Amino acid sequence: MGCDVLMNKHPGKIIPIVICLCLIFVDGMAQTTQRSLLLVCSADSPLSSLSITDARKIFLGIPTVLDDVRLVPLLNTSDTLLAEVFLQKIIFMSRRDYEQQLLSRVFRLGGKRPPEYENISELIDVLLNTPGSISFMWSDQVADHKDLKSLRVVWSNSNN
Repeated sequence: MGCDVLMNKHPGKIIPIVICLCLIFVDGMAQTTQRSLLLVCSADSPLSSLSITDARKIFLGIPTVLDDVRLVPLLNTSDTLLAEVFLQKIIFMSRRDYEQQLLSRVFRLGGKRPPEYENISELIDVLLNTPGSISFMWSDQVADHKDLKSLRVVWSNSNN
């Protein structure tokens, strides 16, 4: 009812206010959602890039060696959306199917599941101190750490 009273008393003022609010909302959404998912490693790593196929292999537990370095997958579970984008764009599976695939591989072939890190600082520490380690992060997380490098942009919301 309050909006009706405002519309009746000031019909010419409500439209510019609504347009302003919409522009502020859209601008705010664009700024907060501009992100890319990157495959990352230590800046000291000899690796310069990593294909999606190789990333998929290592995160599925298939032993992979590139540039004489055995790759070690580290799962970044610090952000639910990040983990979902990773599963969609690298693994091409749901969380449940991915878990089943990992368990099946471990039971059939031995080995172990990739370790999961909920704490981003802990993940970065392991990335920097484990030769051949690979993980995935949002671009803004990587930008904050000059001792990490991007191997590939996996997904960006500007190219959905």
